[in-house]
Amino acid sequence: MGAPKYQKIKQDLMEEIKDASVNTPIASERELASRYKASRMTVRNALNELVEEGVLYRDKNKGTFVADQRLMKKNTSAETLNKPIDDTYDYNVIYFSSCFSDETVASILEIGPEDRMIRIVRLNRKNGKPSSVEEIYLIQSLINDSDYNNLNKLLDLKGYIDEGSVTQKFLPITVPVKYINLLHVKLNTPIIMVESIIVSKNGTPVVYIREFNNPFEKIIEITT
Repeated sequence: MGAPKYQKIKQDLMEEIKDASVNTPIASERELASRYKASRMTVRNALNELVEEGVLYRDKNKGTFVADQRLMKKNTSAETLNKPIDDTYDYNVIYFSSCFSDETVASILEIGPEDRMIRIVRLNRKNGKPSSVEEIYLIQSLINDSDYNNLNKLLDLKGYIDEGSVTQKFLPITVPVKYINLLHVKLNTPIIMVESIIVSKNGTPVVYIREFNNPFEKIIEITT
């Protein structure tokens, strides 16, 4: 039995773009489906794997493009959440709120839209330079009153990891417009967004994090 058709499409695309420049556009799903006489779902499966592996990235309004793979190296992924405790690292909380869950976050944290969550946005700096912006989402009902008023406790991600486990996805994207000035990068700069879900020992999601990394200040390291 041969390999699935999407794997053949994936391999063909990898060969096609191996010498392509960063930000080179990829043919649309419709065009690829016609070229390979395949369904758009089959094509999408091939593209999804290439995006997850960091070969391609998507711009929601423009299409799919060749990613800058120099942004990704191999090592330990969980280290991305463990910020060093030294004089070279500091952060500034730029947003803190208690709000109802939106559909995406509610689904990830396995809560209902009527449940409240805490949303924190912080700018991380290394040697005074912006290294990343983090969006941190916590389930409010799991936080006691004393911790709610202790920002350092809420942001102790290592504590959550030590009491559970973390899964991560590394997604090449272009920098969101709202974070351009914070990260000191230009519009359409390719970056790596790290999505992290921290779960408790019983497998219940407790924290969801999106971290947008400045490629000029921070290299992402991944274990395969």
